[in-house]
Amino acid sequence: MEVFSNQEQLRLFLQSILLGVGVGLLYDWLRAPRRVFGFGWVATAVCDACFWLVFLAALFEFNLLLATGQNRYFILAGAAGGAVLYFCLLSGAVLAVLEGILRCLWCCLRLVCLACRRVWEFLRCGAIAVKTRFFAKKFAKPSSIFRGKGIK
Repeated sequence: MEVFSNQEQLRLFLQSILLGVGVGLLYDWLRAPRRVFGFGWVATAVCDACFWLVFLAALFEFNLLLATGQNRYFILAGAAGGAVLYFCLLSGAVLAVLEGILRCLWCCLRLVCLACRRVWEFLRCGAIAVKTRFFAKKFAKPSSIFRGKGIK
């Protein structure tokens, strides 16, 4: 078992605070779509399950790689402190930016869908459709060349 010096333990604690900030950022990344689009309970449960899976995997990797596989409780305290620090200082601004981006993307998507619908209606019912019907009627007439052979 490797013994960490006080300086290494402090570095590990500061890194665990950064892990907590990253976890808070991940939570906001999953929380913004729920607030903008109003997910139901199933989608919320899926988002929460994804969050916990990623968080536990990150914590496991952190303990395995940086803490050499040793359970150190100050790592959990640092991650929790980093998350609290993130939620107190940065969460509101990050959430506002993410929600603004999602709303902007949603509005752009709605405008593109509306434009496609208008183009489709124009092509289906507009002057182009009348002209194509006119030409289609001309070509749909039976030809006199093939009448004797039973071909229309």
